[in-house]
This record gives sequence, C-alpha cells and structure tokens, in this order.
Amino acid sequence: MNPVPGLLRQGADAASGRTKNPRLVDDVADQLVGLEEFDAQALGSLALTNMISTMYENGWQPFDLLHVVRRQNTTSVSSLAAAVILHESDLTSADDRAPENWVGQLSEICALYPAAAATVDTTPNFLAALPRPGGRWDYIAASNQWVAVLTLLGQWQSLPRWPQIGPLPSQWPKKRIPRTDRQVPGARSPNDKVLVRIRGLLAKADATDFDLEAETLTAKAQELMTRYSIDSLLLTEGNVDVVSRRLHVDNPHAPPKAQLLHGVSTANRVKSIWDSGFAVATLVGSPVDVEQTEVLFTSLLIQATRALAHSPKAKNRKGSASAAFGKAFLYAYAIRIGERLAEVDATALEEATTRSEQLLPMLAAQTVAVEEEFDRLFPRVRMMRGPRLDAEGWESGHAAADEADLKST
Repeated sequence: MNPVPGLLRQGADAASGRTKNPRLVDDVADQLVGLEEFDAQALGSLALTNMISTMYENGWQPFDLLHVVRRQNTTSVSSLAAAVILHESDLTSADDRAPENWVGQLSEICALYPAAAATVDTTPNFLAALPRPGGRWDYIAASNQWVAVLTLLGQWQSLPRWPQIGPLPSQWPKKRIPRTDRQVPGARSPNDKVLVRIRGLLAKADATDFDLEAETLTAKAQELMTRYSIDSLLLTEGNVDVVSRRLHVDNPHAPPKAQLLHGVSTANRVKSIWDSGFAVATLVGSPVDVEQTEVLFTSLLIQATRALAHSPKAKNRKGSASAAFGKAFLYAYAIRIGERLAEVDATALEEATTRSEQLLPMLAAQTVAVEEEFDRLFPRVRMMRGPRLDAEGWESGHAAADEADLKST
C-alpha cells in the first residue's frame, strides 16, 4: 500500500490549526524524502493542484490564496505557493478561459514572483521540475521542500468557504475566450481620456514631496472620478451591472488602512467590508466605481505612508510607542480624508444634477442594486469596535489630512 497519501494528510493536519505540530511536520517531511520509489513528488504535486482547484470552487481566487500564505510564512513557502498557483493555471488554461480580473491576478503574481513564473510548465510532476536551490539537491533541500508542501496543504485546507464573486472555474467556458469578450459588462468608460487624466493626477500626487500639492491633485482626481462615474451611468441609461472585487491589505497597520479604503469607497458609492482575520476587503459597486476606488485607495495609501514618515512627532517615538502613534495617525488620516473626499464628491454631484433630471433616480436605483448584492454576499455582517488610539498620533494624522487646501485647480 502506498504510504504517501496518508503521510500528506498527516503532515498537512500537523502544519496548521489546533493540531499544529512543527516537529511532526519535520518528521513526516523526512519520511517523504525517502519514499521516492512511490513517486512521492508526483503525488505531492497532484495534492497541491487538487487543493487549489477545491479552494477555487469554495470561492477563493488566485491572489487570495497567495495573500494568506504571504502573511504567515517565509519567502520560500510564498514562492512555492506562487509557483504552484501558476502551474495550476497552466494546467487548466486559465489564461485563455478565465475572466479578465482572474487573469490580472495571475499576471500580478508573475510580476511579484518572476522566478516562480519562469518555472511554470504542464509537467504533472511539478515538484520534481522545480529548479534546485543553488543548483544542488540534497537531503536537507528535499526535506525543506516537503515542509513547504505540507505547510501549504495545511493552511489552504483550513480555509473556510468564501462568498462567490464572479464565475467559478467550473463555470468557465471550455474553449478560449477572446480578450474583448472578457471585459466586465458596464466597465468600459465613456471617455478613456478622462481615465488617463485621473491616473495622471494620482501619479503626480504619489510622486510629489509636497503635501499641499498632493492633496490638491487628489481632490481634483476625486472630482473627475465623480464626473466620470456619472457620465458612465448616463451613457448606459442607468443599466450598470454590480460587480465585486477583493483587495488585499498588507501589514503594518492593516486595520487603519482598511479604514482608509472604507472612506474612499463611501465617497465613490461603493460598499466595502473588511475581513480582519485574513486582512482582505471586498468592494461591491458598479464596475467604474469599484475600479476608481481601487486606484484612488492605492494612491492615498502611498500618500498616507509618506505623511507618516515625514511626521516629526513620529520620528521621536520608539518601539511600541512608535507603532501606537502610527496606528492612530493612519486612523485619523483615513477618517479625515474620507470626509474631505465626500465633500468634493457631493459638490461635483450637485453640479451634475443640474444637467440631467434622470441622474438622481438612476443613482438611487444603482444604490439599491449595490445594497442587494452586498446583502446577498454578506447576509450576516457585524460592526467592529474601534480601538483605543494614541492621542498625539490621532491629532497629527488629522492635521496631516486637514492642513491642505483641497479646492480643485
């Protein structure tokens, strides 16, 4: 009887959860090294790809699986995760069959892990085809690879079922989809030049070292985003689909970063929800609004991090005091920026309503559709209690977000 499947189950169970036992994982890995006559690597490869396929059908997507691994494991384990995700996508022809957002996630993984992307092929025995560390392959290297395999299996098998956003792989067409047919309905812009201009303003805001200029550029971008969203809605006569997208937030200070995302989402008529356990936010809204929320959040995150780094009071803090200051700073920054973006959005919206009597009914209908989809995805939502915050950090963060003149140029 082949002992490999049983060892894989035993090692995966010991690698994660309440039964976590690193010594047992090491012992199982050592046993697997000596079982090459049973084609252990081929069975390990199959177990990994089958696990990924199962998790996809449970609502997870490529970057979700990589994100949860990166948060808790070493670079070598994360690199193996990236490699096997890309390998599974190659086996299933995901580049040719998956929706555009899914393919975009795979492209992002390739960019983050170019070495992993270079090893992708359709060889069933994926683990055996991986390049040897330092060009050599010895007992220690083989054991370390098995520890990484068991770690991935253990962590991924412990993940819960997630809300389905977009079609599952089992629902994809069997044949290749032309690129032009993969776009999310309603996602095309009424004016691509406006989108280019928005991205240009935010790129300038990211690059400048002057807070006043960054805030002014951001305010102008938000104004254009509101107009762009309204034009999209009018162009489709209110018939805009509702889509969902996940954003992965990295440490340090993931919760206040999520608060910043909430402020940006609210200003752009997007519903957001934060999963603190996995540090993942889900956005629900029209395709244009969701895309613009992600773009603006990314820009503001850069600006907020820079403002914190430039804060004189932050430089005087050390150790845990520095972390407490940074958390409070970013919370205050997020809340105040959200308020100011909402003010800019409200002004632009008021101006737009004078041009079309149908705008407000269309926006109301869109809001109802977004709320219904959000409630379908997340029927049981609870509010989180806010943390205790460093007073000086809060005041500094509020001032950093409030001192600039946000009038559009």
